[in-house]
Amino acid sequence: MHKPYILAIGDIVTDAFIKLKDDEAKVETDEQGNKHLVLPFGTKPPYDHVDIVQAVGPSPNASVAFSRLGAHSGLMAYMGDDIPGKDMLAYLGEQNVDTSTISVAEGMKSNYWYVLRYGAERTILVKNEQYDYKWQEPAQVPDWIYLSALDGASWELHMELLGYLRKHPDTKLVFQPGTFHFKWGAEKLAEIYARSYMVCMNKEEAADVTGRDLSNIEDLFDGLHNLGSEVVVITDGPQGSYASDGKKIISIPNYPDPKPPTDRTGAGDAFASTITTALALGESLETALTWAPINSMNVCQHLGAQAGLLDKEAILTLLGNAPDDYKPTVIAGAHDAPLEDIARSLVENPKGIFAADESGGSINKRFIQYGIEDSEEVRRQYRQLFFTAPEVEHYLSGVILFDETARQAADNKQPFPELLSERGIIPGVKVDKGIVALPGFDGEGVTSGLDGLPERLAEYHALGLRFAKWRAAFTVTDALPSDAAIAANVHALARYALDCQNAGIVPIVEPEIVHEGDFSIDRAQEVTARILDALFEELALLGVNRKAIILKTSMVLAGSKQEQSSAEAVAKATVSTLVHHVPHDIAGIVFLSGGQTPEQATANLQAITNLGEQAWPITFSFSRALQEPVLEVWGGQPENTEHAQATFTGLAKANSDATVQQDTIKTIF
Repeated sequence: MHKPYILAIGDIVTDAFIKLKDDEAKVETDEQGNKHLVLPFGTKPPYDHVDIVQAVGPSPNASVAFSRLGAHSGLMAYMGDDIPGKDMLAYLGEQNVDTSTISVAEGMKSNYWYVLRYGAERTILVKNEQYDYKWQEPAQVPDWIYLSALDGASWELHMELLGYLRKHPDTKLVFQPGTFHFKWGAEKLAEIYARSYMVCMNKEEAADVTGRDLSNIEDLFDGLHNLGSEVVVITDGPQGSYASDGKKIISIPNYPDPKPPTDRTGAGDAFASTITTALALGESLETALTWAPINSMNVCQHLGAQAGLLDKEAILTLLGNAPDDYKPTVIAGAHDAPLEDIARSLVENPKGIFAADESGGSINKRFIQYGIEDSEEVRRQYRQLFFTAPEVEHYLSGVILFDETARQAADNKQPFPELLSERGIIPGVKVDKGIVALPGFDGEGVTSGLDGLPERLAEYHALGLRFAKWRAAFTVTDALPSDAAIAANVHALARYALDCQNAGIVPIVEPEIVHEGDFSIDRAQEVTARILDALFEELALLGVNRKAIILKTSMVLAGSKQEQSSAEAVAKATVSTLVHHVPHDIAGIVFLSGGQTPEQATANLQAITNLGEQAWPITFSFSRALQEPVLEVWGGQPENTEHAQATFTGLAKANSDATVQQDTIKTIF
């Protein structure tokens, strides 16, 4: 997995935290509700103690957060060559932060601030040294740049940053404005806002920047998006936080404090940097929004802005122990097509799903087997054969397309997704990019394709596709699958599912037990149960809406090297496993036909149906069982098209019939 490089840019400082004694100071509140720390003149009030915290500031804090969360972190900052400066460089090195872009000014002091602590509140005495803010060319082009608080003398640095970003358009900019940024105003910083992929600020700052109504959160988001940012994050103190991708606004409550906060310094930095890292690691906006309050909460439990910063594992542990109401909620801009309705339509008996999603390599092998030329045009004709077959709309609820097919059209130039939709068949698409080796685990793999998935899903939605499929494959032996292979694949399935739902697309999650092998039906049942338990635990952890997902799974079968069980035995093992390991609130279950002949797949489906109604609708999502006989009849010859279509319609009807209880199996064979 790519380890993103995130470069933070901003001022760096050493903080001296002076803890005041409760009886030596007091807090007064004026008529406007502003709190004031009051110390009497002419006295020498004793203080409790002093804590020195090195290398802090919004951007240094963020750089340490990036590193702890698993990114390659760098910092561009400015300091003197004094002892505090040298100490800060040493500390950052210990935190695995690249300091090669830090400028050290000879003969100058480093920034040194005093923080007066009174209870959990603080007032900061600030003095910024006047550095020569020059751009420091990074040795490696950052994937992300995080810009935060800088002194007012840094204007030219901002211009140099924009010049660098023009040369590197793929680098994403995150902007967490500091004091001088707000003083300069949105008009002066228009190009910075326009180039920012994401901006982060609190609600009051958002109102100040946009001039919009403080009480109208949707208006604040609209104002910030209008400045040019794709993603906007707004925090709202005790009310929680919000994020928007321009299509919807999501809210998240604060993560509960285990005990009263020690110090709130750096809470906002932890929040913004955690969202940034999660997105850079490929997580969805919803997932990023669940991580951020956890890190922010933990920072407040410690003194200073960095002591409480967590690693990814610790965040996921706390997320797993979160209260039931700690989850992201879409409060505006939800998709107008209810995903739950689409999911239910796809599994509504007596219809099933046709998986016409073989990749180019897979279909090439099948064409070679039957002596068929493999070209884009022949593949288009082959797909068209299925999509235009008479009467299939009575037996099919949906069709899964390959990327190439989703962009093709029928002879009359009508795009395939549109053609299917007009027939009442919901078009979907396979979005995974195949299986790659899992390093360190021989014989096992993990499904790839998460990089850039949200952008691809948005494009598929625009093409009219309303559901998707992602396949994870598990090899079975006495020792496999390993826990690592299960964990890696169910995490990918869950992230994919959440990205789909965010894009207005119903996800089909497909954990397939590979049929090839020498294992018993009992071993298949045991492995299936393990995988399903892990999958639904991960889906819950990421907040995926189970009512808007479909499970595509293998029937419980012995491996190909063992004698196959009867249809009745397969049905009992399959249903027993599903009943005990699949939540009852998912939209439905569809079976794949892998490892079975067309006759076996239909017979096993009928036997499962004959066991009676289950907690969820059950139907088929067959590929080979619906295509193999058709391919044999067609043979790539146009004159065989009508016969091939009749074969396909007959197969679709036979499997449709198998979703209805009956004593005999209706088949075309």
